[in-house]
Amino acid sequence: MLEKIKKITEEFFSKLKVEVDNIEVKQEDENIFFIKLETNESHFLIWTHWKNLDVITNILKLILLKNLWENIVIHLEVNDYLESKDKKLFRFIESKIRIVEKTGKDVRLPFLTAYERKKVHSFVSDLNNDLFTKSEWEWKNRRLFIWKEEKKLTIDIDWSDI
Repeated sequence: MLEKIKKITEEFFSKLKVEVDNIEVKQEDENIFFIKLETNESHFLIWTHWKNLDVITNILKLILLKNLWENIVIHLEVNDYLESKDKKLFRFIESKIRIVEKTGKDVRLPFLTAYERKKVHSFVSDLNNDLFTKSEWEWKNRRLFIWKEEKKLTIDIDWSDI
């Protein structure tokens, strides 16, 4: 499956007339694949606010679906762009975490993709035991919140747990 995905990806970028130096395909999970490209033409693939990258990823996914007859999820990385984008996202989330820790008030985050929300959920849960994330609302209005659980003092009046 990895070799098929790599071959189809190479053909796809060849037909786009994008010169790709290297393509790596790794399986992240069942039906989830990470495709990493190295190219000097990344600006064509990413464009402003990664608009082209999203479109190219969706088109490549459809081509893979048609050729493999299997519904898969792909994450397309171009010259470590997603990695640097994730670092910026996590720096932003760390600043919001500091606000929640300082004020104790919930912080509503700007709109994030489902994949970004998943990353933030994991990041916050791995980073801090007192902070939590929750998603509210539906579809395009879905928002992520970072919140701090209030510590409550409980007293065992009948001393049964002592």
